[in-house]
Amino acid sequence: MEKTVYIVSRYINSYHHDHYFHFVGYFNGVRINKIVVRGGNFELGEDYVLALNKVKCKSSILYGKLVKSKKLFI
Repeated sequence: MEKTVYIVSRYINSYHHDHYFHFVGYFNGVRINKIVVRGGNFELGEDYVLALNKVKCKSSILYGKLVKSKKLFI
């Protein structure tokens, strides 16, 4: 069974089918500078709670497939 990872992050841009989110922190001991999400529709500059699976780290970038997202209203 795959683990689902939950992340709160701000949407910054997209390229083809990948969406890029701002993130500074650590995942499994690896420093992460950006999150690349496959799937979904997002509004530029808005904050989201992301549920991701198939997560992997490569060169300080966290890659994952979107399971579910929720826009935060603050």
